[in-house]
Amino acid sequence: MMIFKDRNKELEMEIDLYLNCLQKGSNTFLEGVKSYLRAETEQFNELAKLITEQEKEADEHLVNIKYVLFRYNLVPNLSADILELMDSMDDINDVSKEVLLDFQVQKPQIDPSLIDDFGHIAKKSKKAVETLIKGVRLYLTEFRTVEDYITQTNLYESEADKLLHNLKIKIFEDQLNCTLAERIVLNKFADELAELSDIAEKVASKLSVFRFKRSI
Repeated sequence: MMIFKDRNKELEMEIDLYLNCLQKGSNTFLEGVKSYLRAETEQFNELAKLITEQEKEADEHLVNIKYVLFRYNLVPNLSADILELMDSMDDINDVSKEVLLDFQVQKPQIDPSLIDDFGHIAKKSKKAVETLIKGVRLYLTEFRTVEDYITQTNLYESEADKLLHNLKIKIFEDQLNCTLAERIVLNKFADELAELSDIAEKVASKLSVFRFKRSI
């Protein structure tokens, strides 16, 4: 059963635009991390600027979703769940922007032996977000098969955690030519890259609950 009918089309459009912004934000996050790791300074700075714009645009659509949802009292039985779901996803672009801006400001020196590890974590985080967004879109149309996307999102988060743990071991190994302060900075950035997958997992848990409620 589809949620959106008749007057709900305005709400459907705003949610679609919002999810598009989040998808673009996760793409920019990954491309920005890759550019930093490749020392492509000019391209990285452009992507850092872009994610700031995408985060602002997503916030505007979220405000519009709240307005349309309550102004017309649409889908009253699901309004609270939809709002909580959309609100919890706002962290995706917030964190994506924070990560790229932190790279831009702090400019951590990443040992060549660790570059691939950082890149792999960023890719898993992006995949977790991407899969979550697909699941949310499905929840708003045909919710009964959402669980597959929830499971896949959790799998990507688990894989990101494993990669993060292995990277932390490498960061604090004796043979790495870094000071303790540099190791702490690298550890912080590793955590930041994995944070997107953690957000995706948390939202997926909420999505699972909302899917169950709709099935009752």
